[in-house]
Order: sequence, then C-alpha cells, then structure tokens
Amino acid sequence: MLTQNSRERYHILHLDCLDYNVTVVAFRARLKIKSEPRFDFYIGLALALAAFVVYLRTLTPGVLDGDSGEWQYMANILGVPHSTGYPSYVLLAKLLTLFPIGNAAWRVNLFSALCAALTVPIVYFLAKRLARARVAAILAASFFALMPTLWASATIAEVYALNTLLIALTLFFAVRFFDRAHARDLYAMAFCFGLALTNHRIAFFIAPALLAIIWFKRRELSWQKFASAALAFLIPLTLYLYIPLRASQLLAEQSPQNWELYPRAQAIVNGKITAYYNHTPQGFFNLVTALDNRNKLGFQDASGEDKMMARFVNAWTLLREQIDPFGILLALGGIVVLWRRERHLTIALLLGGLSVAAISIYLRAESTRFYFSGAYLVMVLFFAVAIGWILEKIKMRAAEPNSSARHQKLLRLAYYAAIFYFAFFPLCALYFNFARMDQSGNTKYDAYARAILNDNLAPNAVLVAPWEVATPIRYFQYVENARPDVLTIHESPVRPQYQKILDAAQRLGRPFYYAQFTPEDKNADGARTIQAVAFPLPQEPQPQFRLNEKLNDTLRVAGYDWQPFDARNARLIIYYRAAKPTRIEYVNELEVSDAQGVTRATFARHPVSEYYPTYLWKQGEYFRDVYDIHLDADAPAESYRAELIWYVYDAAAAQRDEASARALTFENLTFGK
Repeated sequence: MLTQNSRERYHILHLDCLDYNVTVVAFRARLKIKSEPRFDFYIGLALALAAFVVYLRTLTPGVLDGDSGEWQYMANILGVPHSTGYPSYVLLAKLLTLFPIGNAAWRVNLFSALCAALTVPIVYFLAKRLARARVAAILAASFFALMPTLWASATIAEVYALNTLLIALTLFFAVRFFDRAHARDLYAMAFCFGLALTNHRIAFFIAPALLAIIWFKRRELSWQKFASAALAFLIPLTLYLYIPLRASQLLAEQSPQNWELYPRAQAIVNGKITAYYNHTPQGFFNLVTALDNRNKLGFQDASGEDKMMARFVNAWTLLREQIDPFGILLALGGIVVLWRRERHLTIALLLGGLSVAAISIYLRAESTRFYFSGAYLVMVLFFAVAIGWILEKIKMRAAEPNSSARHQKLLRLAYYAAIFYFAFFPLCALYFNFARMDQSGNTKYDAYARAILNDNLAPNAVLVAPWEVATPIRYFQYVENARPDVLTIHESPVRPQYQKILDAAQRLGRPFYYAQFTPEDKNADGARTIQAVAFPLPQEPQPQFRLNEKLNDTLRVAGYDWQPFDARNARLIIYYRAAKPTRIEYVNELEVSDAQGVTRATFARHPVSEYYPTYLWKQGEYFRDVYDIHLDADAPAESYRAELIWYVYDAAAAQRDEASARALTFENLTFGK
C-alpha cells in the first residue's frame, strides 16, 4: 500500500506529466501554425515556377501583330498606346525590357508569362482559404494555370495577364479583410484595385464584390479608415499623368514633315502616340475612360445587326473551352457548399464574377475570351470548394470510429482515387491545350514586317498599313532602327483622310505605299503573302521580261518578272504603264493552268490594289501588280501558262462587264529553283 506521502508524490508526478503533455501539445500546435504558412509559401512558389516553365516553353519568340505588336514597341520606347493608355502595363513592361536576355520583343512577351505565373499562387491561397483543403487548392490553381484563357495571355505581349494578376491580388486582400477586418488589408485591396484600373477597364467590374465586402464589414470601419482607403485607391491612379506628360515629350519630337503631310492635330501619325489621342483635357479624358472606343459597347455589331443571342452562345462556347460540363457542375456545387458555410462571402464573389461576365458579353471585341478571366477565376474558386468538400466528406467517413477496418481502408482508397480523378482536370488541360497554346514557332509577323521593310521602299516613303502589320513594322523601326526614314501610318484612323494623305505625299514628293495582304482575311485558309504596293512606283521599273502590250487605249503591260521559289510556289509580278489618264475603273482575273488546260490557281481582284483604283492612275505612271502562286501537291511538274483578263467594272452595281474583256497570256512559266 502507498503511504500518504507516496500518494501525494504520485499525484504531483502525475500533474507534472499532464503539464508536460499539455506543453508538448501546445508547442506542436504553435509549430504547426508557424510552419503551415511557410509550407503554403513553398507550394505557391512551386506552382508559380511550374506554370512559368510551361509558359516559357510556349512563349512567342519575337514580334507579334496588332495590339500585341503595339505593346512590344510602346513598352520599349515608353509610348502612349490606344485607350485606356495602360500606363501601369507600359511602365512595368519597360522594366523587363531592361534585362539583357532575348530580343526586345521577347522580353515584353516574357512579362506576360511572369504575370500569369505570379497569378497562380494567389489563386492557390484564395482556393485554400475557401475550400479549407490544401489538395483541392493545388488542383484548382494548377487547373487555372492551364486553362486556355490564362495560358494564351501568358504567351503573348498583352495586358490581360497583368489584368488577371491584379484582379486576383485585389480579391485576395478583399477576402483577407473579410476574415480579419485589418485596416492594412483594406488599404491593400484599395491600392490593388486602383492599380488594376490603370491597366484595364474590365477590372472595374469586380467593384460590386469589393463594395459588398465593405458593406458586410461596415461595423469594423470608421471615416478615417474610409478616407485612408480612398487615398490608397487614388494613389495608383496618378499613373495616368504619364499620358499627357509623355505625349508632350513625343509631340515635341514629331517631324515637321509629318505635320505637313497630315496636319490634323489630333492624329499622331507616326504611332508613338495613338492616333486616337487628342492632346487636350477632353482628349485625355476620352482616352483614359475609353469613351473614344464606346462603339464597342452594345449587342449590335459594326453593321447594326443585333447579336445578343450570338454573344451568349459565344460565352458558352468560351466557357466550354475552359472546363467540361462536369467541372461546371462542380463549380455550381461549390456555390451551394460555400453558401451554407459563408453566405456573405459567396454573395460577394458571385457579384464580382457575374459582373465581369456580364460586361464581357456586352462588349464587342475580338479579345472577349480574355475579358472573362476574372469570371473564370471566381468559377475556379467555387470549383475548389466543391473538390475540398468531397474530399473532406470521404476523409471524415474514413475516420469514423465505429467503421470496420475494411470499410476505413476502402474509404481511404476512395479518397486517393478522388484526388487522382480530380487531377485529370489540370492534366487533361495540359495535354489538350498544349498544341493550341504553343506559340514558340510563331514567327509569321516577323516575316510579314521584314518582307515589307525589305520590299525596296524608296527613301522617305509614306507607308499605310493595316493594324495587324503596322505595329510589327513600327517595332522594327523604333526598337531595332530598321528603315527609320519610312513613316508607317495605321490605316484605320486615317481612312477618311486617306486620299488627302496620298495627294499630300505626291505633292511633297514622298513615295507612297500600301502594305497589302493576299488574301486580306487573316482567318482565310492557306498561306498569306504581303507586299508593299506603290501608288505609283517611284521610278521606271526594269522587268525581267520586257513587253509593251496594249490592254486598252490608256494602259500598257510594260513587262513581268517570274520568280519561282520551289516546286510549288512562285511569284508573278506584272508592270503596268498608264499611257493616258484612264478615268475608268477596271478589275482583272488571272488564271494559271497546266499544259492540259486544267486551272491550278485563280485570282480575281482590282489590279494593283482596291485602295488605288485605275481611274486615279495618271499619265506616265508605272504600277506593280504581284501574284503569289501556290500549286497543289497533285499539280504536274511542267510548264504553266497564266492568262490575265481585264474588265470594265461598275462599282455601283458591283459587276464587271464581261463584253469588255481584254486578255494577255504569259507562257512557259516553270516552278522550282
């Protein structure tokens, strides 16, 4: 038996053991609390690096077309791009152009890859908070990284990857403020939202989510916090001052010859400042608010036809490109789960996602799929919630004490099988999207721009070009200093003054060219070629085969060049001379046929260019007409003939006069080197 003293010592020892156990448990809990954020940081870093490797592998290697080409040279020269001016993008992308890696165009593309990669860990942290499950967050963030919208924005020079990053950051701090009601999270949310608005106007439409969170937490706020948050919001908006300040500098550098050519003060013809910018307070306001681009709002297309139903069909098609129907059902299930847990947060996220989706449907633009990025981000968060809930339920059932060992083992297997199944979402996205997203071999716009700049442009020439090739040409001019004497003008904003520019160029003795694609439609099947069409040739040509064939009373064929590239491709160049002013509009047709008379290629169009019809041709002028001919694989290896037929054209009736046909034949055209 224990004595009284022994019993007391036993109780003291027992209490000491209990205290030790409690201390150990508390220590382990504190260690877990401290180590979890660090572990999540490493997971986020690993996700970002993995995404960045994928984006880097599929990144466009050089110059791009249209808006992307504009970003590539605007970031390098610190220019003023089209509405809304995008000062944050231009300034941040400029920082990356300073790194001595790759070419200057590739560095701007790389900025998009970096922004997209940084978005992935933010999505992970948001998903983990909402889903309450690390595995679900990893799967959701990986899936979002490989969805076509984010992936496509990561491989080109565009503002959309930065837009997604800033929306994700804003939502991240908004959710943290919802959880903790810390003023610093409110200020960070306001600052990121303001910064997002200096990049892309679509970010404005997450405002309903932010306002809802502020309303739900209104009791935690004071007027002082509101004022500080407003200041944090306004500070990044001062970046818009970059536009008038930089525009003033660039205007001071504008060549007097350019103003003489095109005196309309609101058009900045050399492209360092967008041609839509008017350097006045009203012009500045129109640019930064995109009021100069408000024609893209509405359900009508450019011709006025209602496209509401087509927009909704397109929205569904784009959604299906991102995720399959089962994934959509999971996201809807995630809404239900989160609604039961946190109704206010569910409302806020739904308001943000649906607002972005609504304006994306309402806007008419080719970039619509990128506009939906914020909505897709919210959808993926709900998707993570559903996965987390399913995994949690299976895990809880496996941990029930009254379950048999066999039953628990089966449930554990079901848990890992569910993880394996959900992993198919990012794995399938990687497998099926890789080929479509891979831009590593996209060098066609580099080739188009170089083809124009190397097309024997006369010194001090004026070149009018469509948007898709004007910007890569400007990139080579401003960044790589190729043909800086040539003035490249974007066709669209000057179209009403096109003839005035042409007349002014001829009056000032400046050679005039138009960059013309064949075919003009960039979505057409088959290869496209491009040429610099002279209006007219600056000097008498020296054709390979000289002719003086009469087409009609006013026009002669001075000769032609035949340039075979390989066994299937060649170029026919026909030179015309206007013996007298024509005053008649003509169209022509060229048929290339083999020795058996089988037609192998056909062209029907205005001679030279529809932008300089024959009734404008003047006496003594020479013109060059280019035809890029491609033979099918079954075409025989033999000599070919080309028949050129001219017709009088009635533009009002959009018909040619068949009785007016005049023909000329070119014989013995052979392919191959």
